[in-house]
Amino acid sequence: MSFVEFMEISLYHDDYGYYTEPFSRVIGRPGDFYTSVSVGATFGFLLAHAFRSAWQGEFGGAGRPVIVEQGAHDGRLARDVMSGLRAIDPVFAGDVVYRIIEPRPAVRAALEERLARDPEGRGIEVVGDVAAAKASCGLFLCNELLDAFPVHCLVYLEGEWHERCVGLNGSGDGLAWVSRSLPEPLRPFAAELGHGFCDGYHTEVALSVDHWMAENATLFEEKGIWWIIDYGYERVDYYAPSRRTGTLRCYQGHRASEDPFASPGRQDITAHLDFTRLEEAAVRSGLKRSRFTDQHHFLIDAARPWLLSLEGQVPDAATAKRLRQFQTLTHPSLMGQQFKVMELRI
Repeated sequence: MSFVEFMEISLYHDDYGYYTEPFSRVIGRPGDFYTSVSVGATFGFLLAHAFRSAWQGEFGGAGRPVIVEQGAHDGRLARDVMSGLRAIDPVFAGDVVYRIIEPRPAVRAALEERLARDPEGRGIEVVGDVAAAKASCGLFLCNELLDAFPVHCLVYLEGEWHERCVGLNGSGDGLAWVSRSLPEPLRPFAAELGHGFCDGYHTEVALSVDHWMAENATLFEEKGIWWIIDYGYERVDYYAPSRRTGTLRCYQGHRASEDPFASPGRQDITAHLDFTRLEEAAVRSGLKRSRFTDQHHFLIDAARPWLLSLEGQVPDAATAKRLRQFQTLTHPSLMGQQFKVMELRI
């Protein structure tokens, strides 16, 4: 089978996929790696500042504010953003509609139940698809979503590109990489990569990003902003000849590996995002890139009103905690440069 099929089953199978039960994921040494959301509520608080500023500036403060999030997992970021908005401007927060897109019925029902029990869940809706989330104006947000899109894997052998697929190992009791000729959908991409790679060089591509972007570009009829936050590279870096083993990585028990066949369904499988491909798909869909930066610069810009409000004050315990989280989110050697932000607009 193709690696796309294997990754789809391993991550999203209804019963055995890694993401089948997003509410049971453990963060920390025994489980998943820390994310910007798991650092604390400050990430959502800063996004709330950025959204309010954008709505009053770019959108002119007209109409009902709408935020659409996809890849919300347990809804923690949505609750943090809404809590942040209530702390910044309660009146504005009362007008905000926050819609989470969750296509899986069982996860959607569980998420709706969780939000209904949580006071921080006020103002948050859960819908099944993009069509149900549409609005005239608004913001789209996704954080670490596209790195989990199933990818095709390619390998350069004897001067030609081949597809890396999944088959049985030599003894027939496990899975292993096997190679085959490129199928038609991958040939234009391989031709674009060209030659000049070392023998055995392998990499990956998420063709599904194109369809995903085209669909999500229809969310807002009049004016919209899209924030795609993830780890990745622009194409010149992603497919550099020196990056011989690609970006495919697996994570289990807070340990990283490059073996996707070790524990199917019990480990996360990710690949970095090709931000150039994302931008090309956005342009084809009528959007344009307005900013591409790292999380360090994006969050520092978002935090400016909050930081200015603290000048001349001795931080209390809650503020000191938020400042520590801010440092983790923006520090260049931690999360500040690891994550990138692409901002798109109509």
